[in-house]
Amino acid sequence: MDDMRYADPDLCPDCRSDLPHGVRSCPTCSLPVRHALAIELFSTLQHADTLVDRLRSLSNGATVPSAARTTTGLVPPGPVATAPTRPAAPAAPAAPVPPRPAAPVPPPPPAAKPAGPAAPYPTPPRSGLGVAIIPKILLGLGAFCLLAAAIGFLAVAWDDIGVGGRTAVLLTLTAAATGGSLLLNRFELRIAAESMSVVALGMLGLDVIGAHAAGWFGDSSTGWAVATGGAVMALGGTGMALPRFGDGPRLVAPQVFVGVGYLIAWGGLLAAMDHPLVSGHALVVLGAVVTWLSRTALPVRAWSVGIATAVVWSATALLGVGHAFADPTTAGLWIDGAGWSLVASAATLLAPGLVLKRRDLTVGGASVGALLVTIALVAPAVDESARIAGAVTLAVTAAWVAAYRLLPTTLRTVALAPAAIGSLALLGFDAVAGIVVLARIAEVGPDSPFGVVLREPDPATEPLLTVPSVLVPLALLALLVPQRADGRSAPWWQTGAVVGGVAAVATLASYDVALALVVAALGVVAIGSLVLGLVADGTRQTSFGLVALGIGATGIVLALPSTPIVAVASGILLGMAMIAHFVGRTTELRGVAAVTLSPALAALVWTAGLANDVDARWLGVPLLLLLGVLAIARPRLQVEVPAVLVALVAVPPAIFAADDAGGSLALHLVVLGALLSASALIHESRRELAWAAVPVFALASWVWFGDRGVTAPEPYTLPIAADLTLLGLIHLQRKPDAGTEAALLPGLLLGTVPSLLWVLDDPVSLRALFLGGACLVLTIAGAALRWSAPLMVGSVVGAIVVLREIGPYAGDVPQWVWIGLAGALLTTVGITWERRLLEIRNAVGLLGRLR
Repeated sequence: MDDMRYADPDLCPDCRSDLPHGVRSCPTCSLPVRHALAIELFSTLQHADTLVDRLRSLSNGATVPSAARTTTGLVPPGPVATAPTRPAAPAAPAAPVPPRPAAPVPPPPPAAKPAGPAAPYPTPPRSGLGVAIIPKILLGLGAFCLLAAAIGFLAVAWDDIGVGGRTAVLLTLTAAATGGSLLLNRFELRIAAESMSVVALGMLGLDVIGAHAAGWFGDSSTGWAVATGGAVMALGGTGMALPRFGDGPRLVAPQVFVGVGYLIAWGGLLAAMDHPLVSGHALVVLGAVVTWLSRTALPVRAWSVGIATAVVWSATALLGVGHAFADPTTAGLWIDGAGWSLVASAATLLAPGLVLKRRDLTVGGASVGALLVTIALVAPAVDESARIAGAVTLAVTAAWVAAYRLLPTTLRTVALAPAAIGSLALLGFDAVAGIVVLARIAEVGPDSPFGVVLREPDPATEPLLTVPSVLVPLALLALLVPQRADGRSAPWWQTGAVVGGVAAVATLASYDVALALVVAALGVVAIGSLVLGLVADGTRQTSFGLVALGIGATGIVLALPSTPIVAVASGILLGMAMIAHFVGRTTELRGVAAVTLSPALAALVWTAGLANDVDARWLGVPLLLLLGVLAIARPRLQVEVPAVLVALVAVPPAIFAADDAGGSLALHLVVLGALLSASALIHESRRELAWAAVPVFALASWVWFGDRGVTAPEPYTLPIAADLTLLGLIHLQRKPDAGTEAALLPGLLLGTVPSLLWVLDDPVSLRALFLGGACLVLTIAGAALRWSAPLMVGSVVGAIVVLREIGPYAGDVPQWVWIGLAGALLTTVGITWERRLLEIRNAVGLLGRLR
C-alpha cells in the first residue's frame, strides 16, 4: 500500500485502469487524460501525495506527549487518526461496457509546469495586530498604570502615613516590582518581566524623591537629589540586568535605563556643581569605561551608555566653546579652564579609535579634536577688533587648507573639520562686508548725480581681507571636489577669478569712492565672466555666461540711486546680452540672453532719456519702435514675448505723461499696428499678426476720433468694414467654392447697420441717400454675381431705408390704396405660387413619359 500513489501516470484517475503510453483518452472510460484540466488534476494529486507523506512521518514518529498535543490542536480529542487508505483499483466488469461516443480530439495541451516544493500547512489570514504585539501593548500599559497608581497613592496619602509609612510603602513596592520582574524572567515570561523591571526602576526613582522630601539629603540642593536618583537608576538597572536564568537572555529594559539614569545623573550634577565642565569630563570618562566593560556581557547597556556618553561629550564640548567665546581672555581660557576643557574634549575623541584599533575612528576624532584645539587657540582674537579676528581666522583657516593639501591622503581628514568650520566663518565675515556695502549704497539718496560718492556707514570688517576670505573657502572646495572622469581638472582658477573679482568690487565699495566706479568695476567683472564662458564649451559656457548676465543685472540694481549710472549699467547689460545671444553656442545661454534683451533695452532708453532731460512723453514711441525692430530682427518667442511684456510696462508711463493722452495713445497704437504689419509682411511664420494689426489700427482710429469729438459711426466702422470686406474678397479669390456669408457678411453688416441706425433717426439726410445708393449697388452686384451675402444685406437694409423714407407720407395716402396694394401683392404671390406648382406637375409628367 505504501507504493500506491494518488498521482500515478500509469493509471486513469477516474476508473483506475491501466493507461497505454501516448493515448489521449482512457480506453475504458474515455476520460481525456491529455487535456489541460487533466494536467491540473495530476498536479493536485501530486500535492495530495506530499501531504500524505508528511502525515505518515508524523504518525510514525509520534509519541504519547505529541499525541496529547495533537488532540488539543487541529484534530478533536479521540483516537489518533491514521493515514487515509487509498482506493483499490476496481475489478473488471463481467459484461463489456458499451463504449462512450468519441469526443473530438482536443489540441495538444501545454507542457505541465514542474511541481514545486510542497506548500506549508495553511494558516489563517492575518488581520490587525499580530499575536506577539498584543501582550507587549497590554503589559506596557499595565506598567504605566502601576506607576501612575503608585504616584497617585503617594500624592494622596503622603501627609497621612508619615515618614515610616512612606518608607515602608516605597520599599515594599520597589521590592515587589523587582522580585516580580526577576521571578517572571525565571519562568521565561520575558515581556512581563521587562514591563515589571520598568515599574521597579520607576519605583527606585520615587524612592529617591521620597528620601529627598523626607530630608535625608540634608540641606543639599535638588540637583544632588536628581543626580542620586539617576545614579540609583543606573545601578538598579545594572543589578536587574545581571541575573541570567539558564540559557535565556538578560533583561533589555534595565540595560536601556542605565543610559537614561546616566543622563539624569549628569543633569543633576549640572545643577548641583559650579563647574559643569569638570562633571561633564568625569562622566565622559566613566561612561567610556562602562561602555568598554559592558561590550561583551551587557551589549545593550554598552550601546545605551555609549549613546548617553556621546550626548554628554557633545554638550560639554559646546559648553566649553560657549565659555571660550564668552570670556576669550587668556585668564578665562587657561586659568578658569575653558581652554583646558576643549583640549580634554579633543583628547577624549582619540580614545575610541586607539582602543578599538580603527584608523577611521582615530582620524575622524583627530579632525574634530583639531577643530576644538583651534577654537581654543583662536578664541582670544575674538576679544580684539573684528579686523583682527578676521585676520586670525583667515590665517588659521588658510593653514588648515594648506595642511589638507599637503597631508597624505589617509590623514587629510584630520584637517577637514577645522578647515570647513573656518571657511564658514570666513564666509560669515564676507556676508557682513556685503551687507555693509549694500547699506552704504542705500544711504545714497534717489536722483543722485553721476559722481555721487559712497561715504557711510564705515566698514565693520577689514575690506582688504574680503578677497582672500572668499578664495580660501573656494580653494577648500576645489580640493574636495573629485577629479573629473576625463582627467581634466575643473576650471577653478576661472571660478576664482570671477568670485575674486566680485569680492574685489565689494572691497572697493567699502571705501569712499564714486558709485559709478563701483558699477563700472562690476561691469568689468561681468564682461570677464562672459569672455571666460565664450572661450569654453558646453555647460561651462552656459554657467559663466549666466553668471555674467546675473552680475550685469546686479549692477543695474546697485546703480538705482543714480539715473545716469543706471543708464551705464543698462548699456553694459544690453551689450553682454547681445553678444551672448549672437555669439553663444549653447541653447540655454542664447535663450536667457534673448529674454534679457528687451528689459535691458527699455532700461537703457528710459534712463538715457531722463539723464539727458528728455521729457518722458517723448520716450514711449522710440522705445516701442526699438522693441518692435528687435522683435522683427529676431522673430523668436524668447525675444517677442519679453518685448510685449516690457512694452506693456514701459510705454504707458509715456502716454500718461503726455498733455493729450488720447492722441498719444492713438499714436502709439498706430506705431504698434505698423510693427505688427511689418512683422507679418517680412516673416512668413508671422502672417497671423496681420489679423492683430487690423483691430489695432481700428482702435487707434477710434481713439483719435473720440479724442477729436467725432460722434458719427462711419469714421469708426467703415475702415474696419472695408478691411474685412477686402480680406473676404481675397479669401473668395483663393477659394472660389467658399460661401459668401462667412467671407463677406461681417464686413457688410459692420459697414451698413450702424449707419442704418442713424438713418432711422434722421431719414431725410445725406447719409440716407448714400446708404440707399450703397444698398442698391450691393443688391445689383449680388444679383449679377449670384452672391447671397451682398444681395441679402443690400435688399434688407435698402428695404428698411425705403420704408423709413415713405413712413412720414403713409398717413396722407387713403386707406383703400393700402388695402388695394395688399390685395394686389397677395394675388401676385398666389398666381406665382400656382404657376410654379403647375410647372412642377408638368415636369413630373414628362419624366413619367420618358420612363
